[in-house]
Amino acid sequence: MKKIFIGLMGLMGRVLPLSIILGLWSCDKIEEGEYTVYDGAQVTWTTAAASLTPVQRVYVEKFTGPRCSNCPTADATLSTIHDERVVMVSINHPTGQGMPYPGQPDMRTDGGTVWDKWYGINSIPAAYINRDLSQQYLGDMSNIIGDINQALTVQPVIALEASAYGGLGEVDVVIEMQFVKDYTQPLTVTVALVEDSLVYCQLLPDNSIDSNYVHNHMLRKVATGFWGADVDASGTAGEALMGRVDFSVDSDVNLEKSHVVVFLSDKATRKVLNCVQCNIIFEVEEK
Repeated sequence: MKKIFIGLMGLMGRVLPLSIILGLWSCDKIEEGEYTVYDGAQVTWTTAAASLTPVQRVYVEKFTGPRCSNCPTADATLSTIHDERVVMVSINHPTGQGMPYPGQPDMRTDGGTVWDKWYGINSIPAAYINRDLSQQYLGDMSNIIGDINQALTVQPVIALEASAYGGLGEVDVVIEMQFVKDYTQPLTVTVALVEDSLVYCQLLPDNSIDSNYVHNHMLRKVATGFWGADVDASGTAGEALMGRVDFSVDSDVNLEKSHVVVFLSDKATRKVLNCVQCNIIFEVEEK
């Protein structure tokens, strides 16, 4: 039997040689932030000769919940964004309106809870762009579209791409990055798994419950430490790196409806400098 990879590529449609797809990498304990200690997957860095095309993307975190009657309105607003440079992650609030209905799947995650506490979320729906704490978006999100478009006009400091390969309950991610400008402050990279087309109950604005509501961009797992893994780079313009990370996936996650999100952050401020999402190429047996 010979193994091959099939499936959809990430947004840029870039295929990497199979020789760079490694086996499993060990886990290392990462202590990040004041909320938790988490055994995140380790990112292994090597220098690279890649010449990436700089693309600035925008990272949008939205906090939501199945008992939040205003959340569907926010979903509708955000669904009008069709720019592939916008990377969106939906996170269930850990208490109150984020609690699942009886017999329904629990979409709360440990990583999402940590991020929720860091933001100090006390009302949903709530959203942030690139983890910039200066502006929180609440309610119908009508004022977020213009700010997302404005953020897309920023010139990128770092070019970022990623590819993901899945099979047998594991996902292997290859990260490529290249400094467009000098950026010598310490960086972290966060890798997360996001699932689309999840169907479960949602409270609607008229206070009825839609038992077939479709939830997209739902955070299912933070693969690295919740505050990311350190990036081993000097930060000089032109420097290129490749990172590799492997993580396991719970059996209730449908990888065929999932994708991987990767974002680079300033370690001190946690502001996101660039991000990318990619679909998963699946490993199958060739007969």
